[in-house]
This record gives sequence, C-alpha cells and structure tokens, in this order.
Amino acid sequence: MNRKHLVVGILALTLLVLPLTDYSIAQTTSPTVIIIRIDGMIGPGKSCYVEEALNIAKQRNAVLVVELNTPGGYLEDGFKIAEAFYRADVPVIGYVVDRWALSAGTLILMSTHIAAMQPGTTIGSMQPVEYNPATGEYKPVNESKIINPIITKLRVYAEARKRNITAIEAFVKKNLNLNAEEALKYHVIEVVASDIRDLLGKVNGWNVTLYNGEVVRLNTADANVIELQPSIRCMVLDSLSDPLINGLLMSLGFMIILFSIISGHYYSLPIGLLLLILGLVGSGFNVNLAALFILFVGALLLAIELVTPGFGVLGITGIIMLALGFVLLPLGAPGWIIANPEEYYQMVLTTAISIGLFLGGITAVIIYKVVKVKRKKPQVWVLEGKIGRALDPIGPGRQGFVIVEGEYWLAESSEEIKPNEYVVVVGKKGRVLIVRKATLSEVEEFKKK
Repeated sequence: MNRKHLVVGILALTLLVLPLTDYSIAQTTSPTVIIIRIDGMIGPGKSCYVEEALNIAKQRNAVLVVELNTPGGYLEDGFKIAEAFYRADVPVIGYVVDRWALSAGTLILMSTHIAAMQPGTTIGSMQPVEYNPATGEYKPVNESKIINPIITKLRVYAEARKRNITAIEAFVKKNLNLNAEEALKYHVIEVVASDIRDLLGKVNGWNVTLYNGEVVRLNTADANVIELQPSIRCMVLDSLSDPLINGLLMSLGFMIILFSIISGHYYSLPIGLLLLILGLVGSGFNVNLAALFILFVGALLLAIELVTPGFGVLGITGIIMLALGFVLLPLGAPGWIIANPEEYYQMVLTTAISIGLFLGGITAVIIYKVVKVKRKKPQVWVLEGKIGRALDPIGPGRQGFVIVEGEYWLAESSEEIKPNEYVVVVGKKGRVLIVRKATLSEVEEFKKK
C-alpha cells in the first residue's frame, strides 16, 4: 500500500469516527425565546394556547417560557398541558409570576424542564376538588383512584427533572404550599428570578434533556423575546371554559330547547342547540367534533332558509353557527410545517370571515326580498278591459282562440270577429272569455304601450 492509499484510508476512517466523537455535549438553541402567559383558570382555551405555542417554538427552534399565574382549573386540561410540556421537542421553562400557580398550575410547573418562581409567589395545594357550577361549592376529593394517578404522574415528572419527590407528593396528600425560597431550598424548583430578563440570564448555557433524549444547550442571555398572544379560537375556548359562562350557556340552551318543543316554536330550537353545544365545549367536550357539528347544522339552516324563506331566524342562526364553527376549527396539527404561522392564521381567519360575510349578504338580500313581498298588498289579476288579438274566427255561437297578456284563451263574442283583429275582454264565463271588437282608439292606445 503506497502513501496515497494510506492517506485516503486514514481520511475515510476519520470521517466514519468523527460523527461518533462528542465534541459538544449539546445542540444549541437559536437565540429566540417565545413567552406565553397562563393567567386565570386552566381549561380548554389554555390547552389550545399551549398547543399553538409549542408548534411555533418547534418551527423556530426556540425556547418556550410559560408564565403561570393561576389558582388551578380542570384536571384533564392540566394533565393535557403537563404531558405536552413533558414530551415537548423544545426546552420549556415554567415561571410562576405575580401571585401563584396552585393545583393544576403546580402540576404544569412540575412538568417543565426548568421550574422557576418570582419572589413572593406560591405553589402547591394540589388536592383535587369537585366544583358544582350551580351552587358554586367546592368539595375535596379523597378517593384513591383519583389521588393515586396524580401522584404517580408527579413522580414521573419529578424523577425526569430530578426534583424532590417527597415534597411534591405532599402537594397532593397534605395540600402543602411553598413560597419561592422554600421551593428552591427543597429542590422543587431550579431558579428564583425577579423578572424575565433575570430568568433568561440565569438559565443561559444550561443543558436541557428533551423527552427523546436529545440534550439542548440554552442560548437565552441576549435572545430575541417574542410574546405570543392566543388565537381567536383559543380566546373563545377560554371564555367558554369559565364556569359561570358555560353554566349559563347550558342552562339557557336547555330551557330554550324545552320551550321550543313544548310551545311548537321550532324556529328557536337551533339557538338553544347552539348555546347547549357551546356550554358543553366549555365543560370539556371535544372541540373538533363540536366545530364540525356546528358547521354542519349552520349550513343546513342556511339551506333551509334559502329553500323555504321564513322570518330570517334560521338564516341568521346558520350564519352565526358557520362563523363560530370556522373559529373553533383547528388551524393546524402538530407536525404541520408553516413558514409563518401568524400570517397563515390571519389568512385562514380572513377567508372564514369573507365566506361568512358573503353568505350573510346573500341571506340578508333574500330576507329583504321576502319581507318586501310579504308587506306588499295583494293584487288580483283582472282580465276585464285587457286588449288581445283573435287567432280564429269568432262569432255568435262560434268560439275561437284569442291571445291576451301572452296567454291563449278560448273566447266567444256576440259579433263577428276575424282572425288578427284586436279584441277587448268584457267578461269571463268559467274558462271562456267574452270579448268584443276593439275600437280604433283602443287599438292605437294599446300599440303605444
């Protein structure tokens, strides 16, 4: 083997071994930080917000910072958000600000890769409760089949993030509360930071292990910070998930449906159905199924209104349903590659609004025409005095056809009338017209028209 072959062999071996050599223990994120804020009760709207934020953060290879200021909320949505953070493809930093992150808020914080708190904030009180929207009463839940899965899941999060399992379990079993300094002392969180810039400076250069085992080094010191606002869909879901609002919607919807069935005023039935569905969505019913159902019913109502125009109630309700259906439809799923999600969302929203306005305009014109016709005084079609033309010879005892107002009629007369002569209708006997010859002046007046 000559020197040239030896060099080529060494180079090939180097290229094979090079990928296996760990020169950098972690990939580095781009200097972009996306911030979202979970404020108030946790429900379907917050879950929607988190899903959108994770997709955008993944597309931009950014760090996601989640500011938490919540007393808790629905356990199902809390678990959904926590699982999304636990399995996220990007680093997620949970940051308790302003006041607290209790109950489901603490659950979410424990699932994040880095947990941080602002001085003066509190976490804990994770014992689940039952809430009665009718009375506003809370009842603590002590059943093991509910408590144990929560604790088991918290252990998974604590072990993955190397946090104090004993203290975290006490959040559920004893409703333990910790302030920022205590949580840091007992290794429940990793950072206490006064504001977002302080937080980003402290975690800069940290290594985060993602769910797939990939290690990522944070580049946050001088990062470009983007505050991401929720979409209209998420804001609508957030409003519907308010216990007072969804309780009111369900009650009103049920009463309107009951009234419609009992009274026979079925025009109000779709309104009650819409309110009931929106109330169910706020209570955790599948949003995608609800959106498709609302779109279907809305299109059906518009079709009924167009075929059998009524008072416009069905058409207006159909337009509202179509608009809400478009708003509640998901605009993308995890894995969609969209170069600019904000522009894409605006495009879809503009399209939905345009379709709604177009259909609404058509329905409004139809309703206007129907109302105009209904308000118009009825007119009786009178043939007497109308001028026509004879097609056959007509005379005493001899009937023939005439054409009057573009229609063919069988006619009779007491005088002789030749074909193509003009006639005047003087009466009607059953289906036969009684005519006479038109005078010269009547013919001239008719021709002028």
